[in-house]
Amino acid sequence: MTENPFVDSEEAEENIQEFIEQHGTEGLFVLYFRQFLFRFIMQELKSDDDEVSDIGTQLHLSTNGDQLLKNQREAMLERCEYWARDLVEYLKSDDVVSEVIESGDLQRLEDEDVEERVEEAIDDKFGEWETQLEEFLEELE
Repeated sequence: MTENPFVDSEEAEENIQEFIEQHGTEGLFVLYFRQFLFRFIMQELKSDDDEVSDIGTQLHLSTNGDQLLKNQREAMLERCEYWARDLVEYLKSDDVVSEVIESGDLQRLEDEDVEERVEEAIDDKFGEWETQLEEFLEELE
């Protein structure tokens, strides 16, 4: 896989195929959701909110908030990968989505039914992880 951040679409496709060969389609889903969760958490931590009662606002308003996030990046990525694997396992329990994961037919992710099922699974998991997420964010403080 190339390390060049500026790749054309053909090289990007080759990189994706190489990744899938090494880690499988399931690995691609784990990577995708890990990055999705990581960005979601980063956005929450850096969000500007009128209420100072939540951890995201406290970090945003603190002078060392950005440095704290940089220092905790690896722990956050590790936790996001844990949650991403949990989410992918949950998605595999859905007959329709598991078929997409196993077949590698990523175009089917655009099907309304598949999209709805993925969104429902994410909502379910966010509800399940709520306490874990709050505890993890408190550890970052």
